[in-house]
Amino acid sequence: MSTNLPPNVHVSKHPLLRAKLSLLRSSSTSARDTKALINDIATILAVEALAIGLDAEAEGTDTSPLGYEYPVEKVVPQRISVMPILRSGLAMVDGKL
Repeated sequence: MSTNLPPNVHVSKHPLLRAKLSLLRSSSTSARDTKALINDIATILAVEALAIGLDAEAEGTDTSPLGYEYPVEKVVPQRISVMPILRSGLAMVDGKL
């Protein structure tokens, strides 16, 4: 892998992602499985990407149905834009939503 990547590029080393990419590359993978794999890959990538750009802050407390009081956190920023790039990016939108 090249070490001359820009600083804003993240190369995922997640073991589930690597396993799903192997299945996606296989010539025996059906069209139905391909769609499911792309959805799974998009979900893993979105979780990794959003973990870097989002933060959680305390919002107060709430009470569970059992009477336990717990702290409530909200995600900051509250609104995120997802913009697919080309057809392959459009196939990944469902996994990101």
